[in-house]
Formats: sequence, structure tokens, C-alpha cells
Amino acid sequence: MAGQCNGNSKDTESFVKIPPLKFSKLFINGKFVDSVSGKTFEAIDPRTGEAVARVSEGDKEDVDLAVKAARQAFDHGPWPRMSGSVSFTKFLSLLHHF
Repeated sequence: MAGQCNGNSKDTESFVKIPPLKFSKLFINGKFVDSVSGKTFEAIDPRTGEAVARVSEGDKEDVDLAVKAARQAFDHGPWPRMSGSVSFTKFLSLLHHF
């Protein structure tokens, strides 16, 4: 489903490789999970109108689970007790996985 485009469909000379969508699930409590309802929706490439993936459709139940997990992590996890520089460094290292 990945394609190539430079933003101008008439210009075929200079194309940029568009990477495939890596994640299609919700990230809750440190894991990628399907939505509670199991619903999904098509992610549409706005340049082409083409469906590029089906992704989990979160709703109130998923938000409630995510908020509960975040509250638990904040109250009992290491993050709030880390210095700003340490937590920021760890956060940046997490971003490299995406």
C-alpha cells in the first residue's frame, strides 16, 4: 500500500518513497491492541484518495482504558519520579521505535 509521490501528481520526474503505515492498532498500557469494539476504519492518503490501511477505531471504552493505564503509570510507575532530562531522554529513545 506504500506508494511514491512528491505532492504533485503531474510531475513524474522526482518521486519520494512513501513508507508503509507501521501501526494500525491503539497503543494502550504499553501495548498495541485492537479497539474494544473491534471496529476499524480506512486510513485515506489525502494526496490520492487511496485507502492505505485499516486502523483500529477507538471510542469511549478505549479512552477510559487508556486514561486508567496512564493514571496507574503516573501514580505507581517510575516516570513522575524521574528528573526532566532522564524522562525526556527515555521518551526520545521510545520515539526511535516509531
